[in-house]
Amino acid sequence: MIHKEPRGARKERKLQERLAAERRTRVRHLARRWGLYAGLGLLAVGGGAFVVIQAATAKVYPPTDMKNHVESYPPCRICAAPIPEAIQRHILEHREPGGSGDRPGILVQYSCTPCPEVVAQLTRIVERHPRGVYLAPYPSMTPRVALTTLGRVEALDGVDEARIDAFIKKHL
Repeated sequence: MIHKEPRGARKERKLQERLAAERRTRVRHLARRWGLYAGLGLLAVGGGAFVVIQAATAKVYPPTDMKNHVESYPPCRICAAPIPEAIQRHILEHREPGGSGDRPGILVQYSCTPCPEVVAQLTRIVERHPRGVYLAPYPSMTPRVALTTLGRVEALDGVDEARIDAFIKKHL
């Protein structure tokens, strides 16, 4: 004998099945949404970590452009203290008045303390060249020695007299 469900019970079962299917759809939808949010959160955290790591390991060099410069020169050509960046940028714009032509100046900078032997070597090199070549410390830079002129930078691990002379002669 076949057992037949009463009409009301069948309707109730169908309603319950439909409601269960809707709940499963909502749960899947929420799971996908939260999965997306979790993925975006992980991406943001990972991206933030990447930015922090990049910032911590980024190399720092002296300026090579004229943006935000001031119309001033340092009081010395061979300076014991760092030259402010705004003044460095002015040197990159043009050499100290009195030189030939209106060409960019050159900065020879170093990052080491104390390092009297490096300073002595660099001083001898810079003194051999005319006005428009400056020497100063730049403590926050990554390389030990950096040579800059407008739009150019050359980083050195140490004093390389031949490379420094070649850079200065090329850009003077």
